Amino acid sequence: MDAGNALWSNQQPAAETEGKLVVEAMNVMGYDAMVIGDLDLQLAPDVLRQRIADAQFPILSANLKTPADDKLLAQPYVLLDVGGRTAGIIGLTWDSAAVSADQYVLLNAEEALAQYARELQEQTDIIIVLSNMGTEEDMRLSSQVSGIDLIVGGRSREAMPQGWRNEQTGTILVQAGAQGQWVGRRQLHLDSEGTVTDYSDELLLLTDEYADDPQIRSLLDSYAVQ
Repeated sequence: MDAGNALWSNQQPAAETEGKLVVEAMNVMGYDAMVIGDLDLQLAPDVLRQRIADAQFPILSANLKTPADDKLLAQPYVLLDVGGRTAGIIGLTWDSAAVSADQYVLLNAEEALAQYARELQEQTDIIIVLSNMGTEEDMRLSSQVSGIDLIVGGRSREAMPQGWRNEQTGTILVQAGAQGQWVGRRQLHLDSEGTVTDYSDELLLLTDEYADDPQIRSLLDSYAVQ
């Protein structure tokens, strides 16, 4: 999963493809979901819609609309079967981002999260938030909105070797740095009621000791020769 700001870039060849290369690479890697980040809003709505169509996985945002039709640009959440459990994954875009008023409207993230968390309570065993809100806001939301098991955060670019847990609500917060330098894995242990009873963390720094993936290398090379 990815917590946002993956599509927009000022580096080539990602910039000239307006995130198409990024989505193609994520398709190869088998992503389950990502959220639209504040930097991704530098792309026009029609470009984001095309990236959503290109993706073989859901690109989410529960609080991003366009003024033209007053509809959510992306789907707010997705339901996934994980190990025989139903996981609901909600996407949140940073609601304080500076956006062009004729392109995007950002709804209050806390209100959107509360709405969809309530909607998913009876449908899921676990609720995960892909959040582009930043660590401070994620911590606040973990206290304000009930029923959230895990927040996978972004935008703050923090590499968190250990997850932070809200002792009052039980919500766990994790982040795995930025720019693909790290891969984070969190294993959650659930009881028969779907309550997270324990969790473990692993944060891997992708050094030069890791060889290039042949499929990704081939994809990058195909753009380099165009």
